[in-house]
Amino acid sequence: MSPQISLGAGLVLALATLSHASNSTSRPAVSLLFQNDGNWTNYANLPSALLFYEAANYEDALAACKANNETLLNADAVKPCVFLLVIHVTATQTHSLAKQFTYLEYLEDANRLSTYWIAEGKTVTPLISSSIPSPLTPKIMKLPFLCTNSAPHTTKVDTDFLTSPKSVVTSKGVTFTGTRDHLTFRFMGIPYAQPPVGPLRFQYPQPFNGTQVDATFFKPVCLQFAWFGSDEFGLNPWGNSEDCLTLHVYTPYIPSNPPSKDGPALKPVLFWIHGGGNTQGTGADATFDGGSLVSRTDSVVVTIDHRLNIFGYLGIDDTIKGNYAIADKIAALQWVQDNIAAFGGDPERVCIFGQSAGGFSVIELVKSPKAKGLFHAAISQSGGSGSTTNYTTAAAAVVPTLNLFCPSTGAERLKCLQALPADTILNITNTVTSWGPVIDGVYTLDDTVHQVSQGPTAVNSVHYMAGFMPEEGQSLLGETIAANMTIFDPSSLIGAELGAKVLASGLWKPSAGFTPYNASVNVYTDNALTCPAEEMITAAAAAKTFPSLWVYEMQRAYGLSYFNPYGLCSFPVGEAEPPYYRCHSGDLYEVFGTYYIFDQPMRNSHDIAFGPLVQDLWSSFARTGNPNPPTAYLIARGYDTTRDALSKWTWPQYAAKKPQMALLQYPGVGVADALPDVQKCAVLDS
Repeated sequence: MSPQISLGAGLVLALATLSHASNSTSRPAVSLLFQNDGNWTNYANLPSALLFYEAANYEDALAACKANNETLLNADAVKPCVFLLVIHVTATQTHSLAKQFTYLEYLEDANRLSTYWIAEGKTVTPLISSSIPSPLTPKIMKLPFLCTNSAPHTTKVDTDFLTSPKSVVTSKGVTFTGTRDHLTFRFMGIPYAQPPVGPLRFQYPQPFNGTQVDATFFKPVCLQFAWFGSDEFGLNPWGNSEDCLTLHVYTPYIPSNPPSKDGPALKPVLFWIHGGGNTQGTGADATFDGGSLVSRTDSVVVTIDHRLNIFGYLGIDDTIKGNYAIADKIAALQWVQDNIAAFGGDPERVCIFGQSAGGFSVIELVKSPKAKGLFHAAISQSGGSGSTTNYTTAAAAVVPTLNLFCPSTGAERLKCLQALPADTILNITNTVTSWGPVIDGVYTLDDTVHQVSQGPTAVNSVHYMAGFMPEEGQSLLGETIAANMTIFDPSSLIGAELGAKVLASGLWKPSAGFTPYNASVNVYTDNALTCPAEEMITAAAAAKTFPSLWVYEMQRAYGLSYFNPYGLCSFPVGEAEPPYYRCHSGDLYEVFGTYYIFDQPMRNSHDIAFGPLVQDLWSSFARTGNPNPPTAYLIARGYDTTRDALSKWTWPQYAAKKPQMALLQYPGVGVADALPDVQKCAVLDS
């Protein structure tokens, strides 16, 4: 991009629309710059800035910053990169933004001669020289410019964004008013469909038809019990409602409106689907706050809320077809296709990813013909092989309870259920506790393993990644078994028949280094998640179902603050890394980097290297379908710990003839030549 571009009339008014809702739809392109080094304990102390790409004279640049409640950036925040290269200092508060300009050059959004207005009438050319007074009259010379970003760092679940600076995006005739914080632009609680209430209950989602969206706060999340069914655990200050079909967009870049052919390229999109057994959870969960992931990866992050439990999965094949939650996710993906470019995202590079039941959802979307063309890559974290049922089984489980309220069939039963209070419907989930997709021939066609074994034409053609935590079952079992148990009884965990096979195999025989508790965690882990995932992976590899297939095991974990039974899913602060359980959900802080919202300490220095490593791998996969980031990219971004970790390592594709998977750890990433627990899976699958 040229550093000097002619300035159209009304620039300041257009810039002001970033901070104030306006009838004008004109908007200049702007990026939020923050050098994320992974050290979450220091984010608030690092500088953050706004880069406006459209050239202005000094006075207009100053006024534009002021219109957004900011000032032009001080010279100390942009020490030139040449300065860094000469004396080899590390990034600190005074010059950590410098690498942002090396990255802009890598993207070809800037060049070595790119010069910007900063404070005191000075200009800076970050890749060549330090700031200097303008040699030309500030009223004449027109340059892109850098404003401060004084918006506070988001560090609490219940952050109030009421007084935060506003950002406005217009797309398809709808105006979205969002906000920004220290790390990202954020648009929260965007409706992607009409409220599924009244006659729209137990119906597929209908398009949202509004024209104004206040996206400065999270809306109530979907009806459920447990952690997010209230604010009892300090996780849901927004309440619950049947009107909950919203999504949340976090972006580092807002393009100009109208779009400019000369503007920066659109960013890859990471589309997150939360877990929770299909019965609980929310995309507004602060664990999935997009700030850290966005600023580290230069991606747009979208998280969603969709109908849960009975509201999302009631399917009995007589006017109540089920799979409403899958349809919700597809509607959200369609919203992304239609609108995400206005938020800086590339609709051609959408990577869906999810964990646990969210990983199940990823698999169902990969399988669903209704989702064709809506994404190019998919990551299933601890997703097993998904979970489907048929109408006969689903109806047998729920119809007796439905008959207590609506003893009828067909359209009459549907009308009765639509008229019941939402809480009455929700309470049915206390009796019927398992909910999931039903094979309907429309959204869900077949059992996962059978479908993927049919080859590439049987599923959506996308790059696919899947992985495991070694001890998933520890947190899933919770405190239902005692950590000091002395007898290994698998029948209580997986049923009498399978339990007998497990005991007969001798593969789980307790020993001094493999206690009855360890054996219990392992057999539950393998049966519930690891072995089903391996069966799917093996079938897909044999049939060459995906354009590329990647498998990993996460060997480092950080237990969630609210999901850490017996405190065994992590290790104490200050210790090197003693043995501990790498539990289900122990990868979420690492993927999203949101330790700071839950006041989680750095256990040792490897924590601030491993999380960014995972983020760099995931975002490379989102950009290209390959999790190996180019070395030139890592150099340009200043991501030295990741570059060092990967300098002698490449993540291999998984293939039937060469079944290799990545072992993710820091330091010491590795490669295994086989999937874990293959012998044990043969017993459990028999």
